[in-house]
Amino acid sequence: MEAVTALYSNDDHELSAGIMASLSCAVFEGSRIKPAGWVKRCLSRVAHRALQWTTRTRRTTDHTGSVVTEFKNRLLERSGHPYARSLLTSSNEDSTSRVEGGDPMIGPYMMLAPEIRTNCGVWDKLFLDSVQCRDVQSRIIWETRSTYDAAKCWLDRREPVRLKAVAAGTGLSMMLVYDQLIREGFDPDQITVRITDNETANIARANRLLDTLAAVRRPQLGFDWRRGISAATEDIFETGTPSDAADPERWDVVTAIGILEYFQGYSYTTTEKRLGLEAPVESVTAHDLVRRLTEMATDGARLILNTYRDHASTRILELFGKRFHYRGVEDLRSLLASVSFQPALVAGSGNIYDVNVYERSR
Repeated sequence: MEAVTALYSNDDHELSAGIMASLSCAVFEGSRIKPAGWVKRCLSRVAHRALQWTTRTRRTTDHTGSVVTEFKNRLLERSGHPYARSLLTSSNEDSTSRVEGGDPMIGPYMMLAPEIRTNCGVWDKLFLDSVQCRDVQSRIIWETRSTYDAAKCWLDRREPVRLKAVAAGTGLSMMLVYDQLIREGFDPDQITVRITDNETANIARANRLLDTLAAVRRPQLGFDWRRGISAATEDIFETGTPSDAADPERWDVVTAIGILEYFQGYSYTTTEKRLGLEAPVESVTAHDLVRRLTEMATDGARLILNTYRDHASTRILELFGKRFHYRGVEDLRSLLASVSFQPALVAGSGNIYDVNVYERSR
């Protein structure tokens, strides 16, 4: 978790760039991370039961009068680990159902770097190399490689390529893709990358890291590394976004990882069904999301998404108020068929996530 802080701190450019270089090597040159085996899967079921027995919740109001859910668990509190604290953080009604970005999601990525994995502690391995976190590590590899391969297809044909990451958190995967393409000698004037997220804090982090990488790469390359990549806050459903323009921006590669599991429709079960809870009526559905993604895609565009499976590791997150819509490959295929996207390949498959690449019909 200290590596996450160092990566985005903007205090030591060489250290941040070194962490990125190690992650890039793991993604593009390292051996593939295997999903957790049966031992860890069994331990996740034990951990789920233990946390189920020991977690307590309390509803209260904060100073603004908003309803807040407080979570208590002595086992997690005694660990003192930042990931444990993130699970126990009190959440208001607007945010309790989702896994917020930032450290909880970026932490597992750091385990890909051999130097960091070698020096991590016991609690890091328990929290950040669990069944779900091992799948998160695999997911960023599958996402990044798929995005890179799709972009390279355009560039190899000597055509410019436009890439967009939707709800990307800090956009780490897209940065790795862009940096790899530039280091391989592709012209940055032929590459346009946009990282978007609706959380201002995530985009601020992304821009700090982009500035750091630009400062380190510029002397080596002889030009502004950052000129083809940008990060901006965006809610793709908000009125007034580019989809409402007469000539909206179009993208050749669109990634939307870690977002579909929060939208209703085309799922084989949900947290509410599994727990016998009343499901809220949501104004925006999974179909609305993919329709919006379709609007921003060019003919022949590649769309990269993930499935989300019901597993003991995800049930642990449900104990702390998170709510999910579980989809398999067939559910995702039916959803994308409704907007004329055809399956191109399954980039990788784990215990919880599959990363799937779809192509828009020309």
